[in-house]
Amino acid sequence: MLYKVFLLAAILLPIVSGAVILFLKIRNEKARNIATFVVSIVNLGLVIAALCLGSGESFVLYDTGFTLKITFGIDGMSRFFALIVSVLWPFSLLYAYEYMEGEENKNSFFAFFMMTLGSVIGVSFAGDLFTMYVFYELITLFTFPLVMHERSKEAVSAGRKYLVYMLGGAGFALMGLIVILNISGTVVFTEGGFLGATAAQYGSLIPFIFLVMFLGFGVKAAIMPFGKWLIHAAVAPTPVTALLHAVAVVKAGAFTVIRLIYYSFGTEPLRGTYAQYAAMGFCIFTILYGSYMAVRMPHIKRRLAYSTISNLSYVVFAACIMTPAGLYGSLSHFLVHALTKIALFFCIGAVMHVTGKTLISEIGGLGRKMKVIFTCFIVCSICLIGIPPFSGFLSKFNIIEAAIEEGSVASYIGGGAIIISAILTAIYLMTVVVKAFFPEGGTLGAGLEDAHDPGIRMKTPIVLFSAVIFVVGLGWGYIESFLTVM
Repeated sequence: MLYKVFLLAAILLPIVSGAVILFLKIRNEKARNIATFVVSIVNLGLVIAALCLGSGESFVLYDTGFTLKITFGIDGMSRFFALIVSVLWPFSLLYAYEYMEGEENKNSFFAFFMMTLGSVIGVSFAGDLFTMYVFYELITLFTFPLVMHERSKEAVSAGRKYLVYMLGGAGFALMGLIVILNISGTVVFTEGGFLGATAAQYGSLIPFIFLVMFLGFGVKAAIMPFGKWLIHAAVAPTPVTALLHAVAVVKAGAFTVIRLIYYSFGTEPLRGTYAQYAAMGFCIFTILYGSYMAVRMPHIKRRLAYSTISNLSYVVFAACIMTPAGLYGSLSHFLVHALTKIALFFCIGAVMHVTGKTLISEIGGLGRKMKVIFTCFIVCSICLIGIPPFSGFLSKFNIIEAAIEEGSVASYIGGGAIIISAILTAIYLMTVVVKAFFPEGGTLGAGLEDAHDPGIRMKTPIVLFSAVIFVVGLGWGYIESFLTVM
């Protein structure tokens, strides 16, 4: 079928193009930039074509002969994640072209940047747990050099920690995968889970294996205490950090957890078990810990990193409610956070690119110099805080509503944690705004006299995402219609 060709091309094209850049060592920067941007646009077209033509049936690309197969398919979750990734990527590239000017090792940067796109699309279109695991690990392989891009002592240390955390999580996930395969004989994603009646035969083993896999895949979703890698990874260039937080790694982690609950184990064997409540407990702790640490963090980029740790656990907590309303709340905040956080990181990246400042104490009065950037920062902050009519309010409301509907003590505690986190979010974001527009003594910070908004390539994605964030809130009915038919 034609859709299979489009689907495979959407995965392979970015990986092959990245490999070409890496091995040919292209010296013409303009040609490389044009080529990568064209590939990202073509890739978007391939994804859309595959989604339009896909029938929902999975197909086997390669049979290993050991009951493990490389399987791809398209369903509602594929459509959701693949669209987010493929739409955001070209704008991330556009931002990166200006941000990376004057940097070294740009060939390797854009090579791995493109290969990461292919691996994330592979996770999106994976038709079974094994295939998703393979591409999940490819994301680690391709993003590891990006984290270490600057080759400084701090970057190398961050890269090592990143690899240790990722490989540790992968080990837990793989152990669970092997057990599940032996129990069920299949790992093909099925709405409602592929374990079915088989789960009842194994009693308490099923919740235990789920918790092991939840923690393994949850490493990428920055579930504490396994999320510290995300803070260290803030040393990477901002285009990489934005992808780690908004599109690629942490979102892939949340996506795999959703697949694990709703398309692998199913909710019936898990709902009401200690595994469900333990998973919710990890999320609740992460929500509060991430928000608290964000308030305390003076480094502006790391403040946003802790914010991501907190907000990703909104998504995972909602998924762990294990009801249709919980899944809807999870996906709605998944989308809102992707749009909002990539724009926030782009704003902070612009500040760092233009001024070299990294601490909140150093940006006094900068809002008057970088008016476009900080206006967009305010819009994104209001959305992430959750003030009506912005979509951040709606996504958080959906999660809290699902928690109340589910009715367990853990759900009520989680809903309360989200409310507390929203208050802390207002503190850690709006203090940045106040510092930027109302500096102490009304004087501009040192070294900011020549500060200005960045060039058009960096401003365009920021302004566009900020506008989209506002429009999404006003047109939430259309988003709701899309998410409820997933």
